[in-house]
Amino acid sequence: FFFSSRRRHTRCLSDWSSDVCSSDLNDHHHRSQPQTAMSDRNAEVAAMQPIPFAVDIPFVRHLGIELLEQSPQRALIRLARKAEHNNSWGSAHGGVVMTMLDLVMACAVRGHHGVAGASVLTVDMSVSFIQPGLGEILAEGRVLSAGRSTTFCEAETRDSEGKLLAKAMGTFKMLEKRQ
Repeated sequence: FFFSSRRRHTRCLSDWSSDVCSSDLNDHHHRSQPQTAMSDRNAEVAAMQPIPFAVDIPFVRHLGIELLEQSPQRALIRLARKAEHNNSWGSAHGGVVMTMLDLVMACAVRGHHGVAGASVLTVDMSVSFIQPGLGEILAEGRVLSAGRSTTFCEAETRDSEGKLLAKAMGTFKMLEKRQ
């Protein structure tokens, strides 16, 4: 994923983690990436300009989530966290984080299938929260396997320093356009 700080992926995913390949599964010594590489990636994401969502979702617009990338390889979204996004402890509310994970996986489905404005229904989603979300939140989603109507995805959220906040797996269904 985009801010991977440990070698734990099953394949080369993108230029964000090109140093992480299937051969790394045999590497039991989890090494961190150099701090400069992380800083460069943070700066690159911070400089990305938002692009319009092809599907208008009022709740997403209300939260202020921005789409940064939607391609066949991945989707990337960002949220500049505000006080109204917080829980009672002052970190990002779990519902906001789950919304971001759900949204970024749906965007990944649209990008993977090349149908930006398609309706995508969440069939199932499992989330693991790792640590509280402070500051800006970034989410990246990827398609793991896609059939004609059902698509399996993964996603994670990280803060602007690259700290892992939450991970998700989801199953999505493409819907026919309504007449």
